[in-house]
Amino acid sequence: MTFDPRLLRSFVVLADELHFGRAAERLHVSQPALSQQVKRLEAQVGFALFARTRRSVELTEAGAAMLAPARAAVEATRAAEDVARTHARGEQGELALGLSPGVHYLAQRLLAAFAHERPGVRVRARQDGTGALVRQIAAGELELALGSCAEPLAGVTVEPLLEEPVVVAVAASHPLSKRAAVALDDLSDQRFALVDPADGAGYNRAVHRLCRRAGFEPSAGTDAHGPMAWETAVRAGGCVGLTTRSAAVSSARDVQLLALEPPARLPAQLLLPAAPAAALRPAARAFAALARAASAGERV
Repeated sequence: MTFDPRLLRSFVVLADELHFGRAAERLHVSQPALSQQVKRLEAQVGFALFARTRRSVELTEAGAAMLAPARAAVEATRAAEDVARTHARGEQGELALGLSPGVHYLAQRLLAAFAHERPGVRVRARQDGTGALVRQIAAGELELALGSCAEPLAGVTVEPLLEEPVVVAVAASHPLSKRAAVALDDLSDQRFALVDPADGAGYNRAVHRLCRRAGFEPSAGTDAHGPMAWETAVRAGGCVGLTTRSAAVSSARDVQLLALEPPARLPAQLLLPAAPAAALRPAARAFAALARAASAGERV
């Protein structure tokens, strides 16, 4: 026997009130509608739940015996509805998120805001180069990612979030480290730190474009393979590097950041599947909305 949760709730409320008028008011239905619901439940169970007179409503013996399990069923249904609503609003669940070192501090702020707004969501974060994150989005291994200078790939949408000012990173021992600012054409004789092309081809191309606009072709520094190649080239290889203040390198020891004059910018981006937004789970949609709001200057 399968019971309609709505009929059970009507039974429980009427058992609490023992008055059709008050029970109907609590249930936001008319008294005739409530009476019909009770009759339907009684027909289903095969016995009377209430003894009715013109002046009173009382539980029958069978109705009293059924009340406790009916109340438990109603509470279980309410709990299930609450869970369903919180998941549908993206307030519970999981989020598989990728983070590029190039947007480290932007990601920090967004994650803090997301945790404050949706503490019930468990974020499973994976840090990798932007190129690797794009491939993982395309493969369905990640729901969303925050990256920088991403290049197009089938199945992946790249949304611009912020255009962040470029700064020049040099080792504390570098001759330029005492300067507060530097022009890009002043770096034409320097070797530039690049990243592993397998995961950062977009960043490397962006550096080449900026240097060409300044009138020179950049000279690459040491071997750019491996996850720490860029930072190692700056900190210990005598190279200069272009980055932003949202990059993790700004907290690296023995690295100085110099302002770039005239200013240039590199993009911070939201990476997501090219499928319709409705295909994203609610928590992922909520994080994407937060990131877009940050880009519009609304929050974070």
